Amino acid sequence: MNCVDLNATSRDLLPEACTACTWWQKGAGEVAAGSRAAWEAEVEAEAGMFGRALLDGADVLGWMQAAPAALARRGLPGGPPSPDSYLLACAFFYDEQFLAGFQMLLQDLIAAVKLRRVEALEAYALRDPAPDLRFTGYLRELNLFNAHVLEGCGFSRVRAAGGVGRYRLELKALVAVSRRSRAAEQPQGAPATIPA
Repeated sequence: MNCVDLNATSRDLLPEACTACTWWQKGAGEVAAGSRAAWEAEVEAEAGMFGRALLDGADVLGWMQAAPAALARRGLPGGPPSPDSYLLACAFFYDEQFLAGFQMLLQDLIAAVKLRRVEALEAYALRDPAPDLRFTGYLRELNLFNAHVLEGCGFSRVRAAGGVGRYRLELKALVAVSRRSRAAEQPQGAPATIPA
């Protein structure tokens, strides 16, 4: 599995419903019909991408979209995202219970956003999802994330309104560490004698 940027050259990885969706852009009076492509171009000009997709060979497993707070919709419960943050706007996985894939893609998106020197990543989440949704990272019918999954990935609740909370992950506190495989380590020589 690997992750790729969502941008003008890879937007065809998304289904038509997503390439036309504008619910998370600025308020209703600010979104012109057919402005999705213009929004993508604006986000890409600032960030180089508008999200990441998780692939298994040629198969798309899921994706997450994110944007600078200034380009995100206002008036959501929990208050608008902080000006220094990117908003994790939405996610989609064909297998909603594929929590490991959700976490892998979220970690990859966090790393990609941190490389762009963003201060924080924020998201809106349902504070108390039903117990049977514990392995679901994104609650598709509600267009909200699962608060327990976000908290498990390091997010903290900033503010709540009703059952919805705004969550934040401080990226400046994260330290990048290169991955190292145990298989790549040089084996140590076997002892000359076997201890009794």
